[in-house]
Amino acid sequence: MIKKLFLIIFLFLGVSLTYSQDVTFDKVQQEYAKFDYDKVIKLSDQLIAKGNISDSLLIELHLMRATVFYSNGADSSTRKSFENILKIKRNYLPDPLTTSPKLISIFNEVKADFIRKNQDVDVVQPADSIKPKQEVKYLNQFPAVGAVVKNLLLPGLGQLHHGNLTKGWLSTAASTLNIGAVIYFTIDANKKQDNYLKETDNFLIQQKYDEYNKSFRLRNTFIITYAVLWLYSQIDLLFFTSENEPTRSEQVSSYIDSSPYGNNFQLGFRIPF
Repeated sequence: MIKKLFLIIFLFLGVSLTYSQDVTFDKVQQEYAKFDYDKVIKLSDQLIAKGNISDSLLIELHLMRATVFYSNGADSSTRKSFENILKIKRNYLPDPLTTSPKLISIFNEVKADFIRKNQDVDVVQPADSIKPKQEVKYLNQFPAVGAVVKNLLLPGLGQLHHGNLTKGWLSTAASTLNIGAVIYFTIDANKKQDNYLKETDNFLIQQKYDEYNKSFRLRNTFIITYAVLWLYSQIDLLFFTSENEPTRSEQVSSYIDSSPYGNNFQLGFRIPF
């Protein structure tokens, strides 16, 4: 009877040990990729409880948990996961290429609160048992990929993406007006060129040419103006706009579209620095 009891106990321990060993970081990552968030939380709890995991993987684990908690609306658990990351690595910075701007905003709030509460605490970073620490690069000083793509398509959309509404709307409006002017004067110049080439009356040839030449020069002026505005907007976004700027939830659903009329067209705008 005693032998049978010991046998049952050993079998139970063996099954438990085997089950616990099956829980790996790769397994959690697979469930995360399949969006099976319930399993992610369950398996990550078991993996954290085991304790045999490097700092770098533990940070990735808490980052996945923060994403899961945020998607489930668990704000306190999301902040707790970020706090656990900061306990491991106080100067940790999330990658803006793989982390949503909203999560980065929450992380920055947690980090500011964490540093304020632990100003007098010297945090000693334990050595990573698997791979050496990489030099910290302040990637969050650069704009998100989505903002860059939008700004390439239309100057000002990148600034709007990061919540800089004043500069964003001014650049977007000016860019749209310039595009409209280029289109209008391109059509107008082609039309007036045809009229000039078809004119046979010697008294009207010079007049037709002057009209065509004026429209042609205006078209080129707006092309140059748009190129300058486009270049300025890209430089401003890449070097003077960062992820730390407040991110707005509004989406730009419509743009200003207008076309100039008449032979004279003047456009004035000011871009704040």
